[in-house]
Amino acid sequence: MRIRTGISGFDSLVQGGFIPNRVYIIAGPPGAGKTTFGIHFLIQGAKEGERGLYVSLTEDPRNIIEDMSSFSFNLKRYTLAGLILFVDMGPLSIQYMNALKDRNSIKSTYAEEVFKKISALVKMKNVKRIVIDSVLTLRYGSGNAEEQNREIARFFRSLKDLKATTLILSEMTDLSNYSPEHYMAHGVIFLHNFLNGNSMTRAMQVIKMRGTNHSCDMHRMEIGTDGIRVFPQKV
Repeated sequence: MRIRTGISGFDSLVQGGFIPNRVYIIAGPPGAGKTTFGIHFLIQGAKEGERGLYVSLTEDPRNIIEDMSSFSFNLKRYTLAGLILFVDMGPLSIQYMNALKDRNSIKSTYAEEVFKKISALVKMKNVKRIVIDSVLTLRYGSGNAEEQNREIARFFRSLKDLKATTLILSEMTDLSNYSPEHYMAHGVIFLHNFLNGNSMTRAMQVIKMRGTNHSCDMHRMEIGTDGIRVFPQKV
């Protein structure tokens, strides 16, 4: 069984979709299409009767829903039906940024608190698909880089026990600069948006996908009114 994303041309690149109950990273620079990828994934689940959860660690979910209204996949219909849930972790992010001034006041890490809320919602609402935006914020309140990496590793292990398929969005401007979470995830997909001659080119690249035969080549990608479309031809 594979978890389909609903993204035209993508699932065929990874033998029909994601392996269930695993954690995947969608990485790329700002404007590359990471949020759109995540919404595609949740909407496909809603169409198949699977409830999805979008965890926003910084952005107000109302802005995300409004931004997605320009696409034809009608996100609002699925949110009103309760098939796609949004949770705003922004206030918690602000709380932990302020708490960094006094580490003695921090009783648990930000990642621990985020996971507690996600776990409760997954169990209460029978969530099968999760999108977390974004991984960078999870490092709040975890001390030095070594402590942050340990905390991220614990967070990933905990997610794997939820019996839900999870996408974690990751901001990256240098796609050659791998971070520890890329090694922890079951799969890593890069979304490219770069200047090619006199025009910008979008491309998608499957860097890593455990248990799946795939090419690491970049495939041309477009974002239109129907969302993301991936083409067979390579860039």
